[in-house]
Amino acid sequence: MDSIKQPSDGKYIGDWKKGEAIAQSGRGATWTDKADTVVGGGCYNCHQIDPKEISYGNIGPSLTGYGKLRGYSQEVVTYTWNRINNSKAYNACSNRPRFAHFKLLNEQQIQDVMALLLDPASPVNK
Repeated sequence: MDSIKQPSDGKYIGDWKKGEAIAQSGRGATWTDKADTVVGGGCYNCHQIDPKEISYGNIGPSLTGYGKLRGYSQEVVTYTWNRINNSKAYNACSNRPRFAHFKLLNEQQIQDVMALLLDPASPVNK
């Protein structure tokens, strides 16, 4: 847990539309991608997120209604930030990539994915 850095600007929530693009993209950090390829999260590989999306994995839990079901308290926001950053801090056997720990997503990208999950205007929470 000590290795997880909270957002440098104090803002956890970015732009959910950019977050959706990151969640959809699995590009970057693979052997066929050029080093300057922008990395995506590939979240749909394991999770259902936007209920309108028809193609998604089921290794991870459904994230549909994430904020609507869990609420928008600071505790939920911090927990979500920490899980995206380094899920093994909570569960050593987690299959989730440690996005910040391995610099797979930068801080702004994580803020945008956070918005996808927690912004009441996001389709995830409709």
